[in-house]
Amino acid sequence: MWKTVYTRDVKNSSEFPSGPGQVGVRSSKFQRTKNLECATTDHFFVPRPTSHVPRWGIILLLIALNFLCIACSTPYYAYSKGIFHGKEALKKGDYTEAKLDFEEAYQNEKAPDALMYLAIVDYKTNNLDSAERLIRESESMGRGNYHYLRVLGYKALILLKKNRELGLEALDRYVSFYALSDPLMSINDVQEMVRSGNIDMPRLENLIEEQVSWFENDVELYWSTGVGYYDGRNVIGGPFRFQGGVIFR
Repeated sequence: MWKTVYTRDVKNSSEFPSGPGQVGVRSSKFQRTKNLECATTDHFFVPRPTSHVPRWGIILLLIALNFLCIACSTPYYAYSKGIFHGKEALKKGDYTEAKLDFEEAYQNEKAPDALMYLAIVDYKTNNLDSAERLIRESESMGRGNYHYLRVLGYKALILLKKNRELGLEALDRYVSFYALSDPLMSINDVQEMVRSGNIDMPRLENLIEEQVSWFENDVELYWSTGVGYYDGRNVIGGPFRFQGGVIFR
């Protein structure tokens, strides 16, 4: 409710609002305040709030803060933190730090993503036996995970360095799986490598990383906002559905 407050130096009563219901500033000598008590001085008002935060509001705030602290201490939070920092270290080429972060993540939650990233670190450092073991274990755990395409891609890269025949089979499977996910045009380059058997490893690694990163970014955008390449608005039959690591129409 509004109430009119006047300064002490107002001496002309004609400046005051007259009559019931007349509310408004008619002179610079008075002002309106809402739900405030005002302590006056000779020249200005010092507003003091009349209401206080209810005790139950403080209790609810404390409960919310308590839940937030618990969430920050959960194993999943530690897992997510390890994956995040590990990926940052991996991008910088700091494989020692990346491995420590991914191992910490896996200790907190036995998820296929952590094993996959550990396999990638071993691949980058040419520890191929460990890389193969980890990527196969990740593959067996996480077919329904949207990182499964990355698993197939790096499995092909790892096996191509160890056994050409097995590597070509794995690469062919990667291409077939990726073809279901509205791939980039560069899939044709990978298909040609499979067909000809002429593998350019540095180029293949760059192509797979680019294709997988585009796919994962598009899926994350769709999941977080409901829009993007996979929103399915231009596809007859409704939106896409996600199954087995791949988005289908």
